[in-house]
Amino acid sequence: LSRDSWCCVAVLATLNMTQNLVPSWRSLLWPSSLGLLKVYGIYGCVRVVVGIMVGWIRARRMERILKDVPQHPNSSFLFGVLPEMIANFYRRHDWNDERSRGLPVSWSRGILWEPKGTVVIVRDPAGIRHFLKDAFPKYTKPSGVNDPRFMFLKQFLGEGIFIAQHGVGAPDEGRSWMMQRKIASNIFSRSNFNNYMQSVFQNKSMLLIKSLQETCNGSEPIDMQQCFFNFTMDSIMDIFFGEHADLLRGQPNTYGAAFDEAHSCVVEYSFKSTGFHALVQSLLPWPLGGDRGLACLLHNVLSSKYRRFWWAWRTLDAESRRLIRACRADPNLQERRDVLALFVKAEEKESMSESFLRDVVLSFVIAGRDTTACTLSWLFYALSVNPEVQEKLAEEIRQVFGSDTVPGFGDLAHSKLPYLNGVVYETLRLWPPVPLDLKEAQEDDVLPDGSCIPRHAKLIFLPYAMGRDPAVYPEPLVFRPERWIPFSAPSPYEFPVFQAGPRICLGMEMAIFEIKLLTIMLVRSFSFELAPGEAEHIHYSRKLTMSVANDKGRPSESEQLLLNVKPRMSQD
Repeated sequence: LSRDSWCCVAVLATLNMTQNLVPSWRSLLWPSSLGLLKVYGIYGCVRVVVGIMVGWIRARRMERILKDVPQHPNSSFLFGVLPEMIANFYRRHDWNDERSRGLPVSWSRGILWEPKGTVVIVRDPAGIRHFLKDAFPKYTKPSGVNDPRFMFLKQFLGEGIFIAQHGVGAPDEGRSWMMQRKIASNIFSRSNFNNYMQSVFQNKSMLLIKSLQETCNGSEPIDMQQCFFNFTMDSIMDIFFGEHADLLRGQPNTYGAAFDEAHSCVVEYSFKSTGFHALVQSLLPWPLGGDRGLACLLHNVLSSKYRRFWWAWRTLDAESRRLIRACRADPNLQERRDVLALFVKAEEKESMSESFLRDVVLSFVIAGRDTTACTLSWLFYALSVNPEVQEKLAEEIRQVFGSDTVPGFGDLAHSKLPYLNGVVYETLRLWPPVPLDLKEAQEDDVLPDGSCIPRHAKLIFLPYAMGRDPAVYPEPLVFRPERWIPFSAPSPYEFPVFQAGPRICLGMEMAIFEIKLLTIMLVRSFSFELAPGEAEHIHYSRKLTMSVANDKGRPSESEQLLLNVKPRMSQD
């Protein structure tokens, strides 16, 4: 029986036994406010007791299955590691690294009676391969039921490709995820890349160079991270949505600003309110409990972070729907090659709602804009604090391309530009754009090392922590591109920056080309130095994607990469 079924049985038994409290069945069932309140009061009390008991039993089952796996110490008997997790929110990737280092597989729990708070950290490449590839159908994205953090992510990104489930746990057996991936993959064909994407990235790169030439003076710092986000947004608006954007030349960035606001607020709010929402959703009866219950709604309304998320999301919703309607109404739709047009044209075979297409749009913004812009930001941060690396890279670029050649896809192989390739991979090692990812087990399973995994446990892999493991990378905090020369492509299970298995990143080659192309154009034209006083404030952001933040030790939030930019021609 389900938890609610047990509650109903318990209520009936309680009503039968509590004659002093409840005068008669007839008075209880008669539609009077007093009778209804008594029934609801009894049901609420029983719901809490039964919820705790059933949850405790299920959580103890998970604990028994995990008995041979090292467990992280609990900071609270009732709440497990939740207090420590919230206290380490602003350094959560380092915290995950510290508590799991040296352990191929380890686990922790959340609230004592909430089984879905069980988290297994997997750092063993064989284990990562197992749940990302070999046992792929058994592990999927969480549903959001009794999982506040994922519930709020679904509010943000809907049913897009990053949230859609696959395998045995998916309500539609993974049909939506598979359909989205199949349609989107068509844009990444080699002919489309060579004839379309390449020219977009080249043109946008030259626009950014021109913009910097007009504004840089070497004395006033420039927020290069904003430049990179504008560059990637301009590019994906064309490639993914078939619309011209000109943020690099000052066009208002309403969509990008709203996306960043919603992204930052929903991650912080969901993280810090996890305990409250887990308690309310798992224990309180309707209409107080549940993810749409009055308690959660009131908490959301009273939170300034949630209100900021909601208003930003309304902007995203309206703008995404505008893009969809414009695409559907375009008389030249059949000639368009962008991602949104591919989905709209697929409606000839399968109907898609406007809300679903909105979720597709939001997912491709975070995929095509945020991840690449984050990597570019950290790459130029690394160059700015390692001038010897920057100069060595500039010399390689000059030798290969001279001063004015615009590279194409075929010019950027690692064999032609080994040092540039090393700079890119060293950046991805230290600052992966998605530093943490997870799947949920849909049935009991066993990892290759013999670790038993219970159903509903969340398996987390940590590209950020794995890239800083001293057992794999000696002196891991040193930025050393030579680690990757001569280049041998790392196993995606040892270096899961782009995921692995059937959910491996579709746009991996596009992102690397975009990063290398813009790096060549910028380093050839300018030198970069971190603005004075910024070094001690640099940290990673609060988002799912790891952008640069410069608010460490400062009272207000800030995500800027302030660099002094100087034309190289004036220095040579």
